[in-house]
Order: sequence, then C-alpha cells, then structure tokens
Amino acid sequence: MSFGYQVLGFGSGGEAALFVTATGGTESTSGDYKIHTFTGDGTFCVSCAGECSGSNTVDYLVIAGGAGGGGNYGGGGGGGGYRESVPSPAAWTGSPIANPGNARPVTIQGYSITVGAAGTAACGSQVTGGSGGASSFSDIPSAGGGGGAAENAAAVAGGSGGGGSYNRCGGAGNTPPVSPAQGFAGGDSGPACGGSGGGGASEVGEAGIGSPLAGGAGGDGVTTCISATPTARSGGGGGGGGGPPAPYVSGAGGAGGGGAGAAYCTGAGVSGTVNTGGGGGGGNNPVKTGGAGGSGLVILRYKFQ
Repeated sequence: MSFGYQVLGFGSGGEAALFVTATGGTESTSGDYKIHTFTGDGTFCVSCAGECSGSNTVDYLVIAGGAGGGGNYGGGGGGGGYRESVPSPAAWTGSPIANPGNARPVTIQGYSITVGAAGTAACGSQVTGGSGGASSFSDIPSAGGGGGAAENAAAVAGGSGGGGSYNRCGGAGNTPPVSPAQGFAGGDSGPACGGSGGGGASEVGEAGIGSPLAGGAGGDGVTTCISATPTARSGGGGGGGGGPPAPYVSGAGGAGGGGAGAAYCTGAGVSGTVNTGGGGGGGNNPVKTGGAGGSGLVILRYKFQ
C-alpha cells in the first residue's frame, strides 16, 4: 500500500528514519524544520506520519480572531485566544529544541484548519465591539477575543476579554478555560473613566482613568519563534478616552497587533493587525466607532529531515 512520499533520514543505529511529510497553507523551511502557515481556512494533509527516530509530532500555534473595540469611551477588544506547543519566548533558530511534551502526534489524514475572523468594530455610543471568531487545529481550539465595552454596554468574555468602560468591568479571559491560559481579562473602568484596554495573551488590559479622562493600554501578547522569526501576536486593543479637557490621551494597543484607542476628536479606534489576533482600539467622542479586530492565524511546524 502506498502512503505517499516519505522523507528518509538515518537513526542512531544507521537504520532509515521516517519524518513527517505534509502539505497545506503557505510552506517554508528553516534548517531541518518545515513550516506551514494558514492565514485562512484550509487542510493540513499528512501523507507520512513519520516515526520517533525521525519525527512523528507537529508543533502548533493556534490564534483566534481579535475582537472589535467598543463605541463611546470604548474598551479595547480582547486579543484572540493563544494556544502554542512551543515554549515562549522560544530561542529557536532552526535547530532541534526540547519537545515540551504537548506537540501533537499525527496520522495519515487531512486535518481541517479553521482561522478565526476578525471581530467587527462597534459603531455607536452604547454598542459593544464584536467578538472574534474561533480558530482550531486537530483537538486544539482557541476562542475569539471578547468585544470591548462602551458607555452603558458591557464587555464580553473570550480568549482574552474586552476592556471595560465607564464603571463597567472588563470581560473575563481564558473563556472557556484551558491550561495554560489562552489569554487574560480586559481592564476594569471606574465611574467617569476612559475605556480600559482589552486583555492580551500575556497580561490583563490596563484600566482607564478619569480627571482627565484617559484610555488604558491593551494587554501585551506573546512573542514566539515558531516561524523562525520572533513575532508578537494576540495583543489587546487600547481603550478610548481623552477629553475634553486636554490632554487627549487614549490607550496604546498591546504588543502583538493590538490597535490604539481613539482620543477626543481623532476619529475611530485603530483596527487590530491582520493575522495577529490583535484586538481593535476603543472609540470616543464624537465619532464613537471602535476599531475592528485582527484576524487569526495557524502555524504548524515539524522536523522534515
């Protein structure tokens, strides 16, 4: 029976070793590793499952879509849920690294890949930002970020939670719960305070403040080297806020694609970066429109020679 093309190396005893062989997404190599990047839905097709003397597992990074920022005094959108098998930050340059034990074994089959869509931006004084879409590979799902709050509109829980607004709490992160956590909560806002930052993959969003109104920064994401280049993803969106009176200070987006919030008379919140799972920034007067989230991403890698 033919199982497709099989890559051979040699084990310590001189015997032929089998390595994982697969297709799908945008393919690249770095050293002895092959990397598959999916920026949209697709299929990871395994034609050889390999063996332990070569390779028989796949490392993964599964990031869901980031959420949109809320409307007036809007909380930043939460970053998309972040699931990864490789230690982060990882000092990986293409050489073998210790397997932390949660890479996924594969069999000869096609694995469906889902990449979460970006959450929609809120448009209106009392409108919550839209939550991001879920992403998945094999039995590894990640939840979309939770939408940012607005004046009199609650934040939403998610992979990372949306930021609060005007005496409203931020949305819970790591929802549904997994271990290690896929994200953190959005910041809480006190009475007459600016919008809080959305949660990121590595920390809680910063709280908005008052006197003068200012938005909180989005929580930072996580930096990974799974694609051989250190890259931060799944940052939370910054909260909207800032005046009048001056100074007009809005929240910065979290590292990893989070968009900045809008300050007074500066337009809409900034959208999260595409294919990072970053949350969108919260809106503010008079535009009252948040930024959209950034879409998700799935990256797979394995030793192929």
